[in-house]
Amino acid sequence: MKGNIRTLLVRGAQIVLGLDGVLHLAALGSAVMEEAWVTAGITGVQCVAFFFGIYFIGHDHTHHQEDGHHHDEEVDV
Repeated sequence: MKGNIRTLLVRGAQIVLGLDGVLHLAALGSAVMEEAWVTAGITGVQCVAFFFGIYFIGHDHTHHQEDGHHHDEEVDV
């Protein structure tokens, strides 16, 4: 049950960040059309931050290892 709640919360956060990222893309387009280059630059950075957030929030970067696996062991090639 705990895993399901966590998964739902992560997906919900990704959806909200995605929608906000799309709104930032629209603001970026509007700023470019108005030739507001500083605003476009700032909004572009925000877009990148939101889309990186969408990607990384779903990847908790935990390293799952099998029992008995150690990184300091030599690998047979």
